[in-house]
Amino acid sequence: MTFRRAYPLALALVVGAAVSLRAQDSPLGIQGLGMPGRFESARARATGGAFAAFDPFSVLTDASVSGLGRLTATATGAASYLTDDLGGLSGSRRSSRFPLFQIGGPAWSHIVLAAAFSTYLDRSYHVVINDTITLGGSSQAISDDLSADGGVTDMRFVAARRFGHLALGAGLHLLAGSSRFQFTRSFSDTSTYGQASQAGEVAFRGSGLSASAILAVGNHLQVAALYRSDSHLRGEENGTVVARNDLPTTVGGALLWQPAPEASLAVSLLRRSWATAADSNAYNTTSWSAGAEFGRAIPLRVGVRGGDLPFGPGGQTPREFAFAFGTGRTFAGARGIIDVTLERLRRTGAGLTETGWTALLSVAVRP
Repeated sequence: MTFRRAYPLALALVVGAAVSLRAQDSPLGIQGLGMPGRFESARARATGGAFAAFDPFSVLTDASVSGLGRLTATATGAASYLTDDLGGLSGSRRSSRFPLFQIGGPAWSHIVLAAAFSTYLDRSYHVVINDTITLGGSSQAISDDLSADGGVTDMRFVAARRFGHLALGAGLHLLAGSSRFQFTRSFSDTSTYGQASQAGEVAFRGSGLSASAILAVGNHLQVAALYRSDSHLRGEENGTVVARNDLPTTVGGALLWQPAPEASLAVSLLRRSWATAADSNAYNTTSWSAGAEFGRAIPLRVGVRGGDLPFGPGGQTPREFAFAFGTGRTFAGARGIIDVTLERLRRTGAGLTETGWTALLSVAVRP
């Protein structure tokens, strides 16, 4: 059984009903399970995500936490300003969130343990649909107000160990969250028809396993490979299972080349099987990234990323492209680290064009 509460919106987008977009996450996530979260720290995001597979402050690969030489706590915050344009109708929104938190460090026998919280899916939106329907043989103007607030969090528990030039890691993922939804239909003829509404809260549960490896080839090249399999996402309302969706398998790889002590370049590629998660409006995704870092004390980081988005109406895979840059600084003998990033984003799909800016700040503390 799949989650179908958002289908009226998808139908409205296809047939051309008047849609008003208010404060929300991307409208392209309303049709399916939501918008997938990203797994990078601000440092990795500044390189387009290309460094994420090797970054111990990101949560993309398990093996990367082997680079935590001492106890480290990391938190990342993000603020976005986005604008949507759909058939001449436009809307803008601002949002702020804390998509990533991790704490980890050496345990015993060269094993590094870490626990992290990150956004797996975001299901926050507010849409108003104005349309005309036929009731009792006559046309009636209606206004549907559909909103949801919530998402799914990925709680990750990881163990990693380095064996010379090879680092191995494995992780357990527990998915949990909820989404409060409300639907209200209003009629222009209030003397004949009253307002109808429905509200509730759906709780989500799921799990997954992951494994990864990072191999140092000589002194200047590192190669990373990752695999993750998530099981099912169950939606429960008042103790009753109302939805059960398959979750994707993720495979990917990355290369990191350091031609000089103060220069590093990386590329990455990820493939996720989201098409099994919903109906014909869900798509498998391929995403890529490339980035570089120059300097040490106050480095310059730049990167680009692009690829597919998993959900969207219209029978065509939505796409996104982003450019990012940023820098960072260490304090107190490298016991404190601050990284900042600014990203320019563009998404397209089903006649919708979405553009905007996202600013990220990561803080790491190593007592």
